[in-house]
Amino acid sequence: MRMDRKLWEQLPVYRRLENEVKRYIAVHHLKRHDRLPSESQLAAEYGASIGTVRKALNNLVAENIIYRRHGQGTFVSPRSRKGRILVVPGGPGIVNSLNDDYFSFLFGALDEANTADLPCEPALVDYDDFFRNLDDVKMIYPETAGVIFFRGHENLVKAQAALARQGLPMLFYGPNIYEEKPAHYSAVYHNETDVAALLADHYAARGFRRVLVLHEEMMISRTRFRLMKEALLARGMECASADWHETRGEPETLRKLAGRFDVISCTRAEMAVEIVQILERELGLRVPDAVAVSGVDNTVPSWALRPRLTVVDLCNKENGRFCIRKFSELVTGGGRNFHLDGKLKLIVRESC
Repeated sequence: MRMDRKLWEQLPVYRRLENEVKRYIAVHHLKRHDRLPSESQLAAEYGASIGTVRKALNNLVAENIIYRRHGQGTFVSPRSRKGRILVVPGGPGIVNSLNDDYFSFLFGALDEANTADLPCEPALVDYDDFFRNLDDVKMIYPETAGVIFFRGHENLVKAQAALARQGLPMLFYGPNIYEEKPAHYSAVYHNETDVAALLADHYAARGFRRVLVLHEEMMISRTRFRLMKEALLARGMECASADWHETRGEPETLRKLAGRFDVISCTRAEMAVEIVQILERELGLRVPDAVAVSGVDNTVPSWALRPRLTVVDLCNKENGRFCIRKFSELVTGGGRNFHLDGKLKLIVRESC
């Protein structure tokens, strides 16, 4: 059955054509590996340009609905999915900037969906496009079975009423600093108490006594400082803090701090990378000889930096696998929402 005519007419032509091809497959009872009409035949039948037909078919290839053989034609894919799980990035511009933690998560989820032949597969969506069409998610993204929010808890809060009206379950992947075991969505967490414990145990094993935590005025950063302070004090270490934005433009302040502490513990890896660069390049201080430095999240700069950065790895790729497997089971089999801790590990490198 076709959707409401007014909504149908609002869709871009290539989106309409995607639905028409799916309808054609169903109406003609095409089986796996059956051939579809050529691009020119589809263009003539539906009154569309070759470019529009090609765009629609490319999207269907990406959905694993169809596949192509050069010089032979277009065929029905041998693998069908019961649904797609949209993966919403934490903010606008992330997809275009090739944010590595987001894509590690997404590629892990894709690999798990393919290798385990899950009944659902993840689909990348543009942040702005998703929220622009929030009330029509199931129309704009056909066969959607659920939505994963990659960090950005405020995005889930913004979307939850609209998704509930459309009967779409949600999963949040990010820090466990918001609602505790919420009834209306599932979650796989970075357990921030465990993040602090991993670093504090390492500092204690290294014999560090004085720790400076650099933080920012954002909820996750403030929470990491609070938990780190608790973990350090419980292990008999001294803990002080400084605001990164106040320290960032003051290299000499950073020099004085480096002389007072054994380790600078940063609440984000990007911050730690910049600090190492200032210490070594601008101040001529060797890391970790003058002061050790560590961060959280194993982004590309963490291991590309010299000296390479000690981090708590949030294991985005492995957790992407875990999220898509557990959430796929939920959206296809029913059951209650789950709230689980994801994988974490400490990677000790030259900076600490």
